[in-house]
Amino acid sequence: MNKRLILLFSLISTFLFTSCFEFVEEVSFNKDGSGSAVLTINLSKSKTKLASIMLLDSINGYKVPSKTTIRNKVNEIVYKIKQTKGVHNVKNTLDFNEFIVTVSCDFDNVEALNEVISNFSSKKHIEAIKKNKHFTYNKENKTFTRSHHFDLGKEFQKTKNQDRKVFETATYTSVYRFETPIKSTENNQARISKSKKAIMLHLQAQDIISNKQSIKNKIQLEN
Repeated sequence: MNKRLILLFSLISTFLFTSCFEFVEEVSFNKDGSGSAVLTINLSKSKTKLASIMLLDSINGYKVPSKTTIRNKVNEIVYKIKQTKGVHNVKNTLDFNEFIVTVSCDFDNVEALNEVISNFSSKKHIEAIKKNKHFTYNKENKTFTRSHHFDLGKEFQKTKNQDRKVFETATYTSVYRFETPIKSTENNQARISKSKKAIMLHLQAQDIISNKQSIKNKIQLEN
């Protein structure tokens, strides 16, 4: 949903030295542009390794964050989301047995989603977000657009080689659901469901970082 949220959980994953994690973005839209969103970070495939590492103070020069530290970071994010105009019913789960984190909310319009993004970005990125909105929905043309302005590859090159391994088997999945059937999609990697009311994009994190694949998409709904 936004850079700082992604970085937070990516850093947690990096510090715990596991490359098996899934980032899932689910958004359900109503005809008027309102809807609900769920963000999930799933590290359950490495739960045994994570449980062992959580008992350590540090690993490979990194301080292992405590459960309290992680809870506080998640609570901080949830609190800020709750303060966003047009966003309601904010909830979250933090499961230290399966190592799964979820944050969900309802929104009045896509502008509210973009506001959430700006709330978690630096001053440098706020203007870029306002200029290049990550989510847009045109009710008249019935088009939904998912975009982003971050150069992940550039940021990735700043990290240490050993830290980049966290993304070797990491994946990104987006699922968008609509009340109106989907007519077409511009991202040829996206798959439309049989009902034509949902579309999924599943990519390897490495392909996104290297710009081989993109999460950008323009979805045309039927009239």
